[in-house]
Amino acid sequence: MGLIPLRALPAVLVLLTLLVLNLGCARLLPPSQPIPETVAVPRPGTLFLADGRQVEPSELTALVASHDFILIGESHANACDHQFQAEVLNNLARSGLPLAVGLEMVPWSAQKTLDAFHRGEVSLNELEDKLGWQDYWGYNFTFYRPILAQAKESSIPVYGLNVPKDLLQRIRVKGLESIPAEERGLLPSALIPPPPPQRAMIEEEYHRHVELMPDRTMEAGFELERFMTIQSLWDTQMAYAAIQRRGADDTMVILTGAAHVEYGHGIAYRLGLLDEAPQILSLIPWRGGSAPDPTAGDFFFYCPEPPRRLGMLIAWVDDQVVVTGVIPNSLAQAAGLQPGDVLLAADDTPITTLEVLHTAGVQAKSEQRPLRLRVLRDGDQITIPITSP
Repeated sequence: MGLIPLRALPAVLVLLTLLVLNLGCARLLPPSQPIPETVAVPRPGTLFLADGRQVEPSELTALVASHDFILIGESHANACDHQFQAEVLNNLARSGLPLAVGLEMVPWSAQKTLDAFHRGEVSLNELEDKLGWQDYWGYNFTFYRPILAQAKESSIPVYGLNVPKDLLQRIRVKGLESIPAEERGLLPSALIPPPPPQRAMIEEEYHRHVELMPDRTMEAGFELERFMTIQSLWDTQMAYAAIQRRGADDTMVILTGAAHVEYGHGIAYRLGLLDEAPQILSLIPWRGGSAPDPTAGDFFFYCPEPPRRLGMLIAWVDDQVVVTGVIPNSLAQAAGLQPGDVLLAADDTPITTLEVLHTAGVQAKSEQRPLRLRVLRDGDQITIPITSP
């Protein structure tokens, strides 16, 4: 691959930045009609264009063959997002395309463990502990099991793309230049700053952090720049590691937070500077409401927001919705929900999709009454009312 050496970035970065900004974001399948203000809410997991036209999995598979990187955004605690990712990987694997998977959730320093998993020396049940998943990532490993199981079944190599935790802490305090050459591993030699539109979005996110955690902010200008540096590190690191890991003929499916994918600002922007004209496809989650901005991505998939306001985390396990965590001092804890509870019905409607739970919660809130959940616990069915927030 025609990689632009990172040592050359200071000389070419300004020119390349201008070129990328001027190129814009080309749509692969142009909207067949004007973008409506809203689109009809499809089934969760449905892939569609900004104008609402649904896209068959076969259409996506046909496009993937001509692309180097497929970026699939996610909300880390949304089980529906991960179901969609697993289904996409399953469809691509059945097509016989040469694939690789890149994960934001794993640092490149854990690659030996992922390689051992690929060879069958580490089982899926052992992988969470051997990766130090909870210490590094923290989000529910159950959400990612179907993705990793599909990769193992189809002999698809999996790569960690993120920065190791110990290096991140040192970079956060002393900067990237503080890491000596013998410890750099897959660290990029320079950070690529965000394009102006992304910088504005990061500043907005930073100010939300300030509002939520005023006691943890220091002098505003310094903290903002450090926040910007860490965001740039994540995006640059993942793009750089993805280029280094991807085989010449592979399409790498990168799973990462939606903020690293939207509008082509994050990872895609860095891939465009570090690689030679890479072909990139982006899939963005949509939560309902106003029609998605057509400039945000190539395709969109519908997944409703999980009921995190209630204070519970859920996952699909054997076609059942299982409570995997209850947040302390939350409405769910006050109501008596426990990890391991199986959610059978919401207001007497069987929970066959996450949309059922979402719709029932919204309805209960609008009627200012508790949401009644029928729960299976230790073989017994009980009804638990949860007060709407």
